[in-house]
Amino acid sequence: MPFPHASHLAASVALALVAGTQAASADALRSLFDYRIVELNEDGTEALVERKKVRPGETIEYSIVHSNSTEDALTGLVVQAPVPEGVTITFGSQSSSVDARFEIQAEMEPETPGLEWSVLPAFRKVIDEDGKERLEPLPAEAVTAVRWSLGAALPGGGDAVNTYRVVVN
Repeated sequence: MPFPHASHLAASVALALVAGTQAASADALRSLFDYRIVELNEDGTEALVERKKVRPGETIEYSIVHSNSTEDALTGLVVQAPVPEGVTITFGSQSSSVDARFEIQAEMEPETPGLEWSVLPAFRKVIDEDGKERLEPLPAEAVTAVRWSLGAALPGGGDAVNTYRVVVN
């Protein structure tokens, strides 16, 4: 199965600069969105490899690097990325090189159409045939996007690296 080039998905990666101690322009950050296929070596260790094709069941690791190109610290950064069609997020695979709150986006409230954000573990409301409401763990395949709200300023010249993994359906 051919995999979309990272530049196609990079257009979907959003970065928000929330009002902080300093006003910043969008060009204050350089961003790189990339992916690698996770392969297991003979000894069971993981290797991240570049390939243009993936097969069902394989794991992809997405990496988003934001570099502060100014001399000043940037505060209030929020990094958002898609979970593309044809893949399912792997809960617990996310990481951040800086302190950050991780959230996922999915439809969790059937009475309110649209997508909501939640920290993990996430639950969604289900209405049974008899009209009774209950909460159930959100299935990974329901997740459409991820985001990190950075809890600390990104120092001048500093980088933030955020990663997450998906499995090809």
